[in-house]
This record gives sequence, structure tokens and C-alpha cells, in this order.
Amino acid sequence: MARLSERTVSGIGASLKVLRDRETGTAEFRGATRELCALLMRELQALLSERGVVKEPVLIIILRAAIAFLDSATRIFPDAPVGVFGIRRDPRTKRPHWYYENLPPISKKSVIVVLDPMLATGGSAKAAVSRLILRDADPKSIYFVGVIAAPEGLSRLARYIPRENIVLAATDKRLDAYGMIVPGLGDLGDRYFGYDDSPAFPERRTRKKN
Repeated sequence: MARLSERTVSGIGASLKVLRDRETGTAEFRGATRELCALLMRELQALLSERGVVKEPVLIIILRAAIAFLDSATRIFPDAPVGVFGIRRDPRTKRPHWYYENLPPISKKSVIVVLDPMLATGGSAKAAVSRLILRDADPKSIYFVGVIAAPEGLSRLARYIPRENIVLAATDKRLDAYGMIVPGLGDLGDRYFGYDDSPAFPERRTRKKN
């Protein structure tokens, strides 16, 4: 996993504290997510510069949660083409289900950055990387940027791209029986888009009904 600068680690800690708090409201959650995404994208920019990469990468967002990365990513890389993968995890089988794909031209010379905040089982990330490799991408030139990972997801993704190409804010303890990261921060997509009835927080649904 890519090593983060001390300055970034300090900023990440403050943002993660807000994101992990179950009582954080939508506006504050979105703000902390944007701040954290900006820190991670700057770390990626520094990593690419350190490796002599001068051209703009191809950015790939995995719907829906990775939309949170898009503003920060395109500010850091203003001329980068953006591709979109629609991948939904089946709640029963936990396997990725494809429902959308729209990619710019990809070649062996492309530097590609896959954006997805939560790396849980690693199924969606693995599916995205595998699809890019089928499109002629070089695995050594594929990077992944996320907020939180479970060890299971990180290990799975590292079988397909170099571990040092993976930029994360934190690696948590484990997955629960539902494939959710523990301790995690709930479902980032649901919280970012303001879904108070997220299945990640069943007690909120109870409060809402009473």
C-alpha cells in the first residue's frame, strides 16, 4: 500500500473521525468526504510525480459512491478523461453485478486511476481492474484510490495490481457477515447521498418510524 505523508495522515485522522461518527449529518459528512478525497488525490498526484508520470491519468469512477471523488479528482487532474463503471454488489451473493460501462480509449500506455471509496470484499474493484486489463490496460499502470479497506479486499485487489499502487486512508479490522467493513463508517454512498434509512444503520429506520 502506498505510504502517506505525515501531513496527509494528520488531515485524514480528523476527517475519518467525522465520517465514522454515526450521528454526523449529511452536510457535514459530505464536507468531510470531500476533504478526505482531496487529501488522497494529492497523495496520488505526488506518487505519480515521484514515478515520473507526467501525462494526465484516465480516471475511472465506480458508481455510485465514487461520485464523491470526482470533484477533487478533476481539480487535481483537470484534463483527465473520465470513465464510468456501474457495478452493484448483490446483497445475497456479495458478487459484483454490472449494469453500466462508458470508457474513454484505453491502451497499454494509459495510466489509469480507479476510484471507489470502500474496498470491502474487493469484488467490485477486482471486476473493474479485470475489465480494464481486457481493454489492454497494463496492470502495473493501474492505481486504486479509496477511503477505507478491509484486509480481505486489499489482499484480493493486490493480486491484480501492485500493492504500492493502492492509496487508502485506512485499513480496518475485518468484514462482518454482511460483507460490511468493521468498524468502517457505514455505507458511504447512502450517507453521502443523504439516505437516512441506510441498511448500515438499522436503528435510524426505527427512529424514523416512531
